[in-house]
Amino acid sequence: MKLDYEKTFEIEIINEFSMSIYNRILRYAMKNDINLESNDHFISLLFHQMEENLNVKLYDKSLDELEDIKKYWQHMNDYTKEITALKGVV
Repeated sequence: MKLDYEKTFEIEIINEFSMSIYNRILRYAMKNDINLESNDHFISLLFHQMEENLNVKLYDKSLDELEDIKKYWQHMNDYTKEITALKGVV
């Protein structure tokens, strides 16, 4: 297996970045007593969507696909910052 340092670097960035976003929404849910086992709450659905995206096999993706995945997490970063800044529960 050929080691691609650029790809490995991108994957590590995505992994670290995505986990920080996932943890932000998890902390928000716990702080606001949102049941993540239920699909009745938007935050719960968002949390499960993030879980699914964390399970994507990044090493199977091309650099272009990794860039798209990185953009997804950048948008989710902005979105979760906005959601978690709200005073009440969404």
